[in-house]
Amino acid sequence: MLCLFLALCCGAALIVTGFQMKWLTGMVVALAMGGVELWWALSRQAQLPRVDERDEAVSRKSAWMAFRVVVTGCWGASMAALAVYAVIRTPAALVVLVTLAAVVIAAFLALLGANLYYEKRM
Repeated sequence: MLCLFLALCCGAALIVTGFQMKWLTGMVVALAMGGVELWWALSRQAQLPRVDERDEAVSRKSAWMAFRVVVTGCWGASMAALAVYAVIRTPAALVVLVTLAAVVIAAFLALLGANLYYEKRM
């Protein structure tokens, strides 16, 4: 549904600002993604298959490992950007550093929020 909303926004921007290829391209891509998303959501079976404890444990461990890989990669890249900024003093490295640090902080806050949510409901 988000893609369809973005397509609507691109269409509105296309009407307001006049014809610009970037808005048309964004609208077409968002419509395609939204259509595929909607078709995929409607074609799924009503019930998900039952999983056993092993599948649940594998899923939990793989999700945690993926989370750790992404956060560690973002942290390492932000430290590399900090080193580049310290040596070259280019503003682009500072932008990369702040963005990646914000991603790491957002991931931590999402993990904290999920932990608090499930502690109260399990």
